[in-house]
Amino acid sequence: MASADHPLLRPAVSLVYAALIAAALLAIDQIVQFMPGAWFNLLAACVIALSVTTVVLLSRTAWRRYREGLDRRALGWVGAALAATLLGGVAGIELADSAQLAAQISGADVRVTKPLIDSLPRPPGATVLNEQPGLADTESISEEIKAKDLNAVIPFYKVQLAKSGWVEDASSASTTTARFVKGTFIVSIDLDPSSGSYALTVDRINPNLLGSPSASPASSP
Repeated sequence: MASADHPLLRPAVSLVYAALIAAALLAIDQIVQFMPGAWFNLLAACVIALSVTTVVLLSRTAWRRYREGLDRRALGWVGAALAATLLGGVAGIELADSAQLAAQISGADVRVTKPLIDSLPRPPGATVLNEQPGLADTESISEEIKAKDLNAVIPFYKVQLAKSGWVEDASSASTTTARFVKGTFIVSIDLDPSSGSYALTVDRINPNLLGSPSASPASSP
């Protein structure tokens, strides 16, 4: 940068670059580890911000060189700015596509199933790790839950849900899965022994597909 720049501009730009690069590296690390969260969106946003910052700096430098009569150097800086613009544009397109995809894979209507899954009992010592709405045009919602004793999870739900009128679907039962039905609502449990956690899913069958609507289950199973 030229000496005419504000003395705080260089450290300010350095801090911006450092923060954006750190955030991008964090997002990459989480993506590689398949961690839940909008890490791809964060990465794309960081790339866009880095591109915009770079374009502004390169454009200022190109304009300065042009005013100094160094046309060929100015043209080189313009080319670099265009390359940064292209990179930011690609990241912007990917971010838009990611947002559209997220709306599809996590766009379930959970106005009814969210309160229901929150009211379901949990085994002693269980911890909810994350919660995720299901696909668009469904009412599905799932939770990943860490359990102290994974072998006790399915027996626990068999006893507790039976008290609230849930009926086990024996045809789908196995050593690692269980499903319970109440009206148009379905509770599914899938154990993951490798992680010591299990997935608890609540879904609702469209009442229109059954020919008649069904009342919501009690809020306290």
